[in-house]
Amino acid sequence: MLSPVRLQEVISKSLAPIQAIMEDRAVTEIMVTADGRVWVEKHGRIERSSIVLPEVDRQLALAAVAKHAGAEGGSHGRDLRSGTADAVVSTGVGGLRFAGALKGVDARGTTLAIRKHLEPEDRPTLNQLVEWQMLSEELAEKLVDLIIHQRLNCVFAGPTSGGKTTLANAILMHLPANERIGLIEDAREMALKVEHKNCYLAAPQSGLTAKVLVQHAMRERYDRLILSETRGDDTYDLLRALSSGHNGSVTTLHASSAAGALSTLELLFQMSLPEGVQMSPQSAQRYIAACINLVVFCSRSYVRQDDGTDKSYRRVSETAIVKGVSNGEYNLEHVHVQI
Repeated sequence: MLSPVRLQEVISKSLAPIQAIMEDRAVTEIMVTADGRVWVEKHGRIERSSIVLPEVDRQLALAAVAKHAGAEGGSHGRDLRSGTADAVVSTGVGGLRFAGALKGVDARGTTLAIRKHLEPEDRPTLNQLVEWQMLSEELAEKLVDLIIHQRLNCVFAGPTSGGKTTLANAILMHLPANERIGLIEDAREMALKVEHKNCYLAAPQSGLTAKVLVQHAMRERYDRLILSETRGDDTYDLLRALSSGHNGSVTTLHASSAAGALSTLELLFQMSLPEGVQMSPQSAQRYIAACINLVVFCSRSYVRQDDGTDKSYRRVSETAIVKGVSNGEYNLEHVHVQI
């Protein structure tokens, strides 16, 4: 079995043609389509570079990424196999988030998407997000009050690359120093500044799932739990933790609106119920409304610039307090809406 260091060397060598792009601190996303063309997101703009990454390099990089995921979790990782579930990979490696699919999923070739996470000292603050017009100063202060001071349990929702983790991280920079925080991630994305914290990294390939870590965290006397994203089997245990005194906890979720986030959470909750446990939709809704107090929905849109290019902008579109359920619908009190 190759060591994580050796696997990272293989990844770096395979991606040598795009090394300069990887090292550019202004680049946030690198996307390689099945024809090998390399697309780059920089300063909110997505543009095609002049580089074409050969198929063999893409396959080597993706195979090493798949192996590296297992090596970090103490297992042998997995081998890529075309035409099976093992033909796709999604994991974190050295501060990067990799997602890719082996040739055959797309008949033209292997695909890659690499998301770069800023170094902890470079993560944007709330003041910077206000300067970038993601939200107003008034709303920034309101969110700090609701989440940090009033300790409302919050879901940050939005599309991929919508800024939900960036905003959550900026707000969590205001955590008081006296609190004990438990952070659970499957890739290093958050950069909490409090000293009294434990940062758990899930390794699903070896069975160390977010669900296992949430269950463990409930025995560790944390004041708040931060789950970087709830995706499925961890949702039941997460909500159980939120209903047992971990006020002011935070998670993120993919959704298309604030109301949609709660509907998605409801679906994930029902899917994650322990075997033999059933809950009516009405009971599930009431339980979720009791556990989740606040939903912040972040959106991403493209605006045509004077030079003819399109630039993406991230905004806080909805901020809603969950007031309960009536007639099968969540009652949301919007404290902010931006169309």
